[in-house]
Amino acid sequence: MRDIRTLTDLRVLAAERGGIIPTYRLRGAGYGPYLISELRRRGTLLRVRQGWYALPGTPEETMQAARVGGQLTCHDALRRHGVWVIPDARLHVALPAHAVRPRDPDDHRRRRDPTSTALVLHWRGTSAIVDRPIASVADALADLERCGPFESFAVALDSALHLGLVTAELELAQRHAATGVIGLCESGIETLFWLRLPALRRRIRRQVLIPGVGRVDFLIGSRLVVEVDGREHHTSPDAFERDRARDAHLARLGYRVVRFSYRQIMHEWGTVAVTVSLLVAQGEHRARRGMPLASAK
Repeated sequence: MRDIRTLTDLRVLAAERGGIIPTYRLRGAGYGPYLISELRRRGTLLRVRQGWYALPGTPEETMQAARVGGQLTCHDALRRHGVWVIPDARLHVALPAHAVRPRDPDDHRRRRDPTSTALVLHWRGTSAIVDRPIASVADALADLERCGPFESFAVALDSALHLGLVTAELELAQRHAATGVIGLCESGIETLFWLRLPALRRRIRRQVLIPGVGRVDFLIGSRLVVEVDGREHHTSPDAFERDRARDAHLARLGYRVVRFSYRQIMHEWGTVAVTVSLLVAQGEHRARRGMPLASAK
């Protein structure tokens, strides 16, 4: 029973700071040096670096940021908050301005290798970040804006706005509202499609309601429907069939439908851009007589 209570208490302490427990919180909760050592020996507590501990199962990137001596930020933090981000294999860590000896993300006993490109440091003017191992959505977006490229930032901002994790009143969101990044797209892969076709942007509407069908991802002109499938999108046979039935219904109403996958948007963009441009050049976006009117979101 004591072990169960101990584990419950530790989970509460870990939840306070996103999975990382400072020594002073353990001491304040009644865990003396001997008990901490015993919990480490049994594998109940993991020492991340001097003065900081974690529970087994804590995400490795969170522990790596703590080993460096800072806070998980940028792509890594946003992904933890559920924001759609373009994959980035690098570890992004925010450090207070006074930090002078960042450590290796895999071994806190070693100083970081300044020649390594696997770790990106974001310097902040406050020391408070060490109290929270994961940056807030707003702070992580601000770091990502500075880190770039713009496309990665815009995709994350659009996702955060769509999910309601930040609001349009956020100063950072206001500065970029004129670009059309206002949270309309339902996934990052849709935002990428929108961003990468600036020449057609005036003709493209997002999340358009078509009577009898529902919302489509994009409507170019009055007739060309573009659906963009995410990486995890519709993996079941039933969902696949529903999509095809939906496409057939759109065709019966007079719409021209084209569908692109995550892989095509991310890794074969040239083909996607040429396909859309050719369809527009052929007039496939122009309305046919008798077509129903679509409504913007």
